[in-house]
Amino acid sequence: MRKACSLQGHDDTIGSLWDALRLARMIALVACGLALALAAIGPALARSAGSDECLESEWIAEARAFVIGETGIQAPEICVRLAPKERLDGLVFPMTLGESHSEAVAAVYVPTTREILLADDLDPDTPLARSYLVHELVHAQQFASRAHERASCPGALEADAYGLQALYLRTRGLREEAFLLQVLGLFQGACGYSD
Repeated sequence: MRKACSLQGHDDTIGSLWDALRLARMIALVACGLALALAAIGPALARSAGSDECLESEWIAEARAFVIGETGIQAPEICVRLAPKERLDGLVFPMTLGESHSEAVAAVYVPTTREILLADDLDPDTPLARSYLVHELVHAQQFASRAHERASCPGALEADAYGLQALYLRTRGLREEAFLLQVLGLFQGACGYSD
């Protein structure tokens, strides 16, 4: 049975949701812009500060198979590496012109090195952590097919990635998380949307 909530609590929840979606939208646009910039300037800035070894694991193969199965497009060969969150934050947040952020980046696709950097504190046994890899594999497909050159805006690329990430979570029973990502993807795809 669902409990009734007061209108004030409901408005606060919706306001918080909009704030979170607005912030997540900004982060996603910055991340997409970063990927485009890194594609242009080269691999030197993007190398992970960690192991030089690419990860090989069943959960990576599972995420890859999901992306290929759902899109019907072969995923390019990429190297998955772990990196400290500070490194990922350092790749993304300098693009926000000095604004301070308490958020952390979970994953980044680096087109120039064809690698996906995952935060080293992610637990790959959880569907949520694996969903970040799914999201970044979509970006790898987009760059391999040069979709980034034809996109109406960076948000269109993010919309596709969030959509597949949401589907992945929904198939693993995480409906609330999937819904939020689906909504975020819709905002991203509306290229004319502004704050």
